[in-house]
Amino acid sequence: MVYFEKSQPAPTIRNTHNSQEILDRLEVDFHNKCYICEEKEPENINIEHFVSHQGDNQLRLDWNNLFLSCRHCNDIKSTKYDNLLNCTVLSDCVDTAIHYYCSPMPKEKPIFKVLVSSDKAEETKELLEKCFNGEHTAQKTLEGSNLRSSLLKELRVFQNLLFDYYENKDNEYFLIKIKEHLSNRSAFTAFKRWIIRDNQVLNQEFKQYIGEIT
Repeated sequence: MVYFEKSQPAPTIRNTHNSQEILDRLEVDFHNKCYICEEKEPENINIEHFVSHQGDNQLRLDWNNLFLSCRHCNDIKSTKYDNLLNCTVLSDCVDTAIHYYCSPMPKEKPIFKVLVSSDKAEETKELLEKCFNGEHTAQKTLEGSNLRSSLLKELRVFQNLLFDYYENKDNEYFLIKIKEHLSNRSAFTAFKRWIIRDNQVLNQEFKQYIGEIT
């Protein structure tokens, strides 16, 4: 997860949260990404309730409770995870509360480590592990495998850009592309930002771009 700024003022929501206006606003706010796994332009998209409403009409129609997620993550989250780090609240520090790591090698699985003492962080880590690595049903096993494949492809692209940058430092193109990948508009931004943070040389070179809220 990375931070997203929720647009304000809230739209008028009367009887349903599932409207074209709400979907359009959420698509812009979350850059057409699932806020949980950060897959870009997922095939199946849901308007998701950050805190499950379970019949509470106020929660069901609360703009600040409406997020964009892929169906895979939403199905796993369901009503079981209502105490997550909130990626639209700066003070929850979603960018640094959990460490993300995945080696861009075939068949690798992501590893998540909580860096703060927080029930929210622990619950978020558990959800991330189930979304990326869970094998609780045959369908979710396949979906998780497909998600990891998308992640690994994206990390390989990012890794190649880093190599290209250092081999062609006079070429502004590679720096522009790296900055795009570190923006919260990119797919799987959290993993890419931790690649930068975990490497002393890369962090010194690119740290100014991993704190941007864009």
